[in-house]
Formats: sequence, C-alpha cells, structure tokens
Amino acid sequence: MDEAMGARILGEIEESSLEEILGTVRGRIKPPAALKQTHIAALDGLAATHLRHTQSRTISLCGRTLPLLYRVISTLVSEPHAYAVLVLDIDARFDPTRLETGLSNLEHVYVLRPSQSSPGHLRGLVAGAEAFMLYDAATRRSKGREWWGTVVMGGLAAGDLTAGWKGWARVDRAEVTGFALGMSAEEALAQRATRERAVADGGWAVSSRFGGFGFGGKADG
Repeated sequence: MDEAMGARILGEIEESSLEEILGTVRGRIKPPAALKQTHIAALDGLAATHLRHTQSRTISLCGRTLPLLYRVISTLVSEPHAYAVLVLDIDARFDPTRLETGLSNLEHVYVLRPSQSSPGHLRGLVAGAEAFMLYDAATRRSKGREWWGTVVMGGLAAGDLTAGWKGWARVDRAEVTGFALGMSAEEALAQRATRERAVADGGWAVSSRFGGFGFGGKADG
C-alpha cells in the first residue's frame, strides 16, 4: 500500500528541469534599473560593477570631484552624444567655463542653485527634474536633445551622478614619488618646480573597492 501511495504521489509531482527552475526564478527577480552611461569607459565599467553588487545605479563621487565632473559633463553635452544635463549646484562651486566644449553646447547645461539644502527639498528637486527639463519654458532650446539626467553637487540627494562628502568612488591627485630620504632642504627646493610639473602631469586617480583608473594626466591628454 505504501508503494502504491508513493507511486501516486510521485505521479502527481510536476517534473521540472534545472533550466526551467532557473528560468522561473529569473523571471520573478526584478531587473535593476538601467545604468546611465557617462561615455567614459573606465567610469562606466566601475559603475556597472557597483550596480551588480549593490543594485544601485547612482554614481556617487567623493574627494576632489570637480575635475571628473567637468570631464563627464563636457563629454555628455558634446558630439556625438549631444545630451542636455541638469546640475543641482548646492555648494555653488560649479563653474561652466571649466567645461571643455563649444559655446553652443554650454547652452544645454542647466545649473540650479537651490535656496534650501534640506534632504526633503533636494529629493523634491530631483524628483521634479524630468518635468523641468521636458516641459519648462527655460529649457525650450534643448527640445531637440535627449535629457541625460541630473548631477547633484554637494548633497546626498539621489541624482544620476552625485558629488559630496560621501561616495563609493573617490577622486584624488595621482600619487607622485616623494623626495628621496636624506635630501637636504636646498635640494628639495631645487626640485620643487620639477615635482610640481610631475604632479600636474600625473593627473587624477579614481579609487573604489570595485577598482580604479586615472585621467587628466599628460598621457591621457
């Protein structure tokens, strides 16, 4: 009797292959939000790795972020990408003249300096960014361009690209070899100009637990 019951129970079980089970599981997992491409390959690679590990698509920077922000925005608004970009400049540090692009492209960089910096107010601005870029009369000249997204400078509001005191990717000056041990003050002063050129030529370094890259150095230019 036990054998007959066991056979009946087994007969009622729907057989499924491992591939079918995995397919069902994948179908129930919500895919992560699409990652905005900065079109800087090294940064996009880090962001993709970060997304796989955290399911967060925000590219958040800390440290000396301005050089990388200027490069990203310059790349986005220039050909062949030709996007429009919104910058929420909370710290009033953004200088559009530092962007390496033509004057006609600068018209498509919109800079807002909020009068309040409370988290709630900033979240509201980020949430309303798309409506502003698509429907506000102030952005009419960019109707022929695709809106890339929002850059938040100086706050923790969840824009597409943020720069503040906290971030998963840090920007610093690239390391330069220090003075040799035992060097006198006179020798150090004599080499100061050479060292300053080396610092300038070394550019910048981005580091994170997912990897890093350099940019802006003599070799990069």
